[in-house]
Amino acid sequence: MTIGTTTFTTPAAASGSDLHSTISSTGPGWAATSTSSLSSITDYSTFPLIRQGDRTYLRDPENLYPLPCDLPEIHRQTLRSLMLIRVFGGPFCNPHLADNPPKRVLELACGSGLGSSQCHDFFARRGHPNVSFTGIDLVSVAPDLRKKGVNWQFKRHDLRKPRLPFPDDYFDFVFIKDAGMCPSSPAQQASGLSEPLRVLKSGGVLEVWDSDWVFRSLLPNPAPARKLASREQEIADSTATYTFSAATPFTRAQNKFLQDYNSWVETAFDRRKLSALPCATIGLSFNSEVDLLENVDSRRIAIPLGEIRWEREGQGRDTGRTRKPLTTEQLSIRRTALITVIQMIEGMEPMLMEASGKSRDEWDRWWAAMTADLFQKGGIAGGECLEVSAWWGRKR
Repeated sequence: MTIGTTTFTTPAAASGSDLHSTISSTGPGWAATSTSSLSSITDYSTFPLIRQGDRTYLRDPENLYPLPCDLPEIHRQTLRSLMLIRVFGGPFCNPHLADNPPKRVLELACGSGLGSSQCHDFFARRGHPNVSFTGIDLVSVAPDLRKKGVNWQFKRHDLRKPRLPFPDDYFDFVFIKDAGMCPSSPAQQASGLSEPLRVLKSGGVLEVWDSDWVFRSLLPNPAPARKLASREQEIADSTATYTFSAATPFTRAQNKFLQDYNSWVETAFDRRKLSALPCATIGLSFNSEVDLLENVDSRRIAIPLGEIRWEREGQGRDTGRTRKPLTTEQLSIRRTALITVIQMIEGMEPMLMEASGKSRDEWDRWWAAMTADLFQKGGIAGGECLEVSAWWGRKR
């Protein structure tokens, strides 16, 4: 996938055969600044983070947020975000924004600030370099985007608190990406849009991107979710991804290791009263705000985690296309999806070990067998996909 010139080998990739992933040319700046920010946190007794093994996690008495808060997780999120920008066709999906740039933008759970930076670049290329961006998160790991020419400020805030630290009707665009594991997010609560909508101006845009954490297998001949616009169809064809809807045929994951993972993550999330299928909850959140939102729309995309058996056999939706070998970029998109999935499972290790009941030795054997199967033995030829979705709407 052509998203830059800098490469790094991920921890998961080291288990496979020469697996490299590309990050944008701004990646080193992100990594250096984030490393500095994280390494400055030395007193874990007073900071809301805690070391567990060789990873850093949120200090949470209820143990609700299962992913790490450290540099490898920032790298994973960066890879995932750049991949999503490619398959969605830009840093946001709402077509209204392209010709109507916002003045003030809020990025909730901003992490490294990559979303704000990409949006700034998009608007600056169209002659609007002065859009104001605000990032908000529990930990400051973003670089100083002002050095890149972004009108940027960061505000530290615990998103689990009931109220955002901004006045009503303040922002023109609010976007939330990959925040679905936060218990207060719209991915976990049907009322999770109330605060983002409160701080959004009338006529402003709200957009949410997220992914499901249970994996399914795509069946042959999946029809597009709807008649796609020419640009959407071009992106789907060039990235070898599949748009889908509730009517699209899926089946349970065929890979035995992903079946194990699905079972454990559902058990672990049930214990924490979290949904492992946040995309459905986000859809309900948007539908529940019909009095405040108009022009609501969505896109749901299945990214296969590897080459699919029925594609190779010419049974896909367009046999003229799917019989052709995947291009380098298409393979890279799928490999990036797989790597970010494996890294996510690695980050959830403490929670998944608890749910599985495995000892350390048992887990290590399962992990070694799983990575070998997925990376080296073609264990994901059954159509297993990463399902990603975007929703957007304008405030009345």
